[in-house]
Order: sequence, then structure tokens, then C-alpha cells
Amino acid sequence: MECNEHLLKMLVRDIVAKLPEKEKALYQFIDELEVRLIEAAATPDQYLNLLKKYSPYHEAANQFDISPYKARTMMHRIEWKIAANLEEKLQHIKWLEHPSHGKRVKKGYLVFK
Repeated sequence: MECNEHLLKMLVRDIVAKLPEKEKALYQFIDELEVRLIEAAATPDQYLNLLKKYSPYHEAANQFDISPYKARTMMHRIEWKIAANLEEKLQHIKWLEHPSHGKRVKKGYLVFK
């Protein structure tokens, strides 16, 4: 099913909210750092340079008292979990359209099977 960006963000937020606290905290910490770096960068090259200078994994390692390797490994596992959960949710979404009594506009809504 083709999905719009807003729906995907909503589904990901829902999945993240249901993660265990440690995973949710790490994911949100790294994600927020990456978003700040994206916003600070004017070009993709500048973003990559900022990533090297202010590594979110090193920052998370300091914040959560773990190694940068463990922060990266945990983040990758969390991202895999989110992606799998998102794929499962997308498999169960169906768009239903109902004609509006005599009008040309159709009303639609999402249903989770």
C-alpha cells in the first residue's frame, strides 16, 4: 500500500511510544540529535561533516553510560524492530472509500484489519 509521509510518521510515533523505556529513550535521544544536525546543515556534505564532528552514537554513549559501539548496535536493533513493526502495520491497513450521498466527493478512512 502506498502511504503518505504524515501517516508513516504517525505510525512510527505510535511504535516508538510502545518500545521499552530504555530503547525509547535511546532512540529518541539519537533521533533528536540527528534532526538538529539536519536542521543545522545547509548541504548534505555539511550534514556528513556535522555527523563526524558530533556523532550521535558518541553523544548517546556519554548520556547512557555505554560504549559508542553498544549505542550504535542498540540503535540498529531498535530501527530494525521499528521497521518490522511498521511493515506489519502497513500490511493491515486498508483504505475504505464511501460515496457521499449524491455528491462527487468521496469520504475515506483507514481501517486496521
